[in-house]
Amino acid sequence: MRGEGELSHNAIGIWGVVFYSISVMSPAFMFTVGSVASIVYSGCVAPLAFLIAGITTFSAVIPLYIFSAYVSNSGGYFKFVEAAAQNVYLSKTVGLWYLTTAIGFIIIGAGMVAWFVYSAISTLFDVSLQPYALISISLVVPVLYLLVGYFRIVSAAKIAIVISVIQLAVFSSFAIAFVLITPYNGGLYFNIRNSFNGLHGFFLALILGGFFSYGGYGSVVSLGEEVRLPKRTIRKSVVYALFIMVIFETFAIYSIVAAAGPNISLLTNSIAPSLYLSKLYFGAYSGFVIFSVALLGIIFSLVLSGNSGARYAFALARDGLLPSSLSKVHKKYKSPYVAVVWTFGISVIGILLIETLMITFLGESNGLFYSWAILETVFMVFSFSISIITNGSLPFLIYRISKNVSPLIHIIGPSISSIVMVIAMYYSLIGLRGPMTAAYWIALYLVALDMLIIYEKRNRIKMDKLDVLISR
Repeated sequence: MRGEGELSHNAIGIWGVVFYSISVMSPAFMFTVGSVASIVYSGCVAPLAFLIAGITTFSAVIPLYIFSAYVSNSGGYFKFVEAAAQNVYLSKTVGLWYLTTAIGFIIIGAGMVAWFVYSAISTLFDVSLQPYALISISLVVPVLYLLVGYFRIVSAAKIAIVISVIQLAVFSSFAIAFVLITPYNGGLYFNIRNSFNGLHGFFLALILGGFFSYGGYGSVVSLGEEVRLPKRTIRKSVVYALFIMVIFETFAIYSIVAAAGPNISLLTNSIAPSLYLSKLYFGAYSGFVIFSVALLGIIFSLVLSGNSGARYAFALARDGLLPSSLSKVHKKYKSPYVAVVWTFGISVIGILLIETLMITFLGESNGLFYSWAILETVFMVFSFSISIITNGSLPFLIYRISKNVSPLIHIIGPSISSIVMVIAMYYSLIGLRGPMTAAYWIALYLVALDMLIIYEKRNRIKMDKLDVLISR
């Protein structure tokens, strides 16, 4: 029975969900700053790294594809785990970790936006921005998140469609132009033996560049209560979105390394190789076009990702883990508006605190960079841990619904992505130095905080039974 406190049902169709997922994955991120890591570690074979990373990522989609056929809930991943494990503490831990990650990405993404603006403006026009201007730019992200999240989800879906189409059209046009203008096209970019640093460098490029760039595809599972025919739409949308992004990103990174040719080493010192190449071939204002569209795409990637995070806060409040006020739904817009405002407030406090401290002690460029790098490392670990737990839960769901467990589909397939994620976490956390060591302490603090919240609410937490979850 639908009540006053429920989200808007049947609000988004399949293409709204597809482009929502694409927008969160952000073509802009890969075409600008996201391509640097792969080029640094593997050089001209970065396109192969993105291609293999994309194919590997499809193994991580298997659990999401199967879970989504049975469970459609704003709790997303933590409701998947709840259905499979029927363990209240494990599922709510996953929920808090996802919420922590969603808020964290708004905070670090805001810092990344400011850093990107600072570096790009300096590169293109030799202009330096003052600290107060950088912090003001950072606050654009949570403000837009508040505006988009407060209103109907269908408005967010329409924005996602427009932003995604603009990004794909503009960046594909530049990629085609790079390929047409360069004399260095060829198959060498897909030969692993040409990797800058051998297999070690190629593997790092795959993890830190390609694999990371496809993150965010699963953000749409939190829209399960607002999508038309969610048990079919969600899983199809994720596959379509990832397929489009693998084709786009492989071609885009190919165009960048081909345009550089034998001078590819020059790209490793650039914040965004596409900006450097567009300025080189077409002038500074072409670089400004890329910068403008990229800035738009990165900002709305964070906005829409945070919009999904608010639904986790809504679902956790509904289950008794967070204050009940967070489960309120706007009477007109059918949005979790209290959860959105709450998330906005935490994000603003985090941005002001972290960026002020980091800029004060490390300066504008280094402060913004390390605030992004430190928190990115922390929340990557949370994000990967959520996926690993979800992957491991899949066989238990199949068993509970009395289906035959297929070792290949339900165990081996998801385990491939889990193994890659474990390796990624190892390479990301081992041997951190200088300011980066703060990542250890922040991660421990957040884990302890989440454990404390669950302990304090242990007698009031509600867990849905499997038959309830799959019947919705």
